[in-house]
Amino acid sequence: MSRLLEFFLGSILITIFTVAFLFFSALQYIFKVDSIADCTWQGSARAWIDSNGDGRVGANEPPLGGVEIYVEQTQFQLIDLRLPVITDRNGDVMFDVSLPGCSRATFEIYVNTPQGYRSTTRPRIEVNPDAEANLSTDPVYYFGFMPDR
Repeated sequence: MSRLLEFFLGSILITIFTVAFLFFSALQYIFKVDSIADCTWQGSARAWIDSNGDGRVGANEPPLGGVEIYVEQTQFQLIDLRLPVITDRNGDVMFDVSLPGCSRATFEIYVNTPQGYRSTTRPRIEVNPDAEANLSTDPVYYFGFMPDR
């Protein structure tokens, strides 16, 4: 009787381990848990108070902190950074975006115009990053705002 019970319990354990292995293998395949992105696209943005409204950063125009900036992939919707990155007190923010398999992706960088301001530059910028060319320099995207009157 004990050998039959031992065989039965052993069969149950083997079945449980097999199902668990299949389940976690499927999760790894779906979410690519252990994969590391081959490339990272880096960039930064700067927000400033465009006092004269010309869309260019002037010498006496101060930075604007607290501006929400979003990065969203527009092509395949594989990468979507819904949480905003917020500019610091110097109006600057940096972001890193992983590119699975060094894919060529098109991104849109956009801002929520702060209350009490209006945009003097394009509020949305389309970006086609080249991960290999981006290794030496990080592009900066500018967003100017003028106070509402």
